[in-house]
Amino acid sequence: MGQDNRIEKLEAQIEILKAQLHTYIGETDSLHCSDGELYIGYDDNKTLIMEVDQLFRDLPSIISMVTKEQKKMQEMHLEMIKKAL
Repeated sequence: MGQDNRIEKLEAQIEILKAQLHTYIGETDSLHCSDGELYIGYDDNKTLIMEVDQLFRDLPSIISMVTKEQKKMQEMHLEMIKKAL
């Protein structure tokens, strides 16, 4: 019984660590720059901080990926509208 309890505790700790590895940001509530860093506020009190030089170097890839995904989303919504009509 003690072994099972320890395993359950370890599994719970693993799930907590997994949750900390990824952050989903659905909406942002603030955006500003200071001292070479971009601050993105989300979930009312959390902040993602990015170094602007690296972000600037990544922008071409980010823009490319985001525009492709946005096009997919627009096509999906258009198909949903067509089906609804």
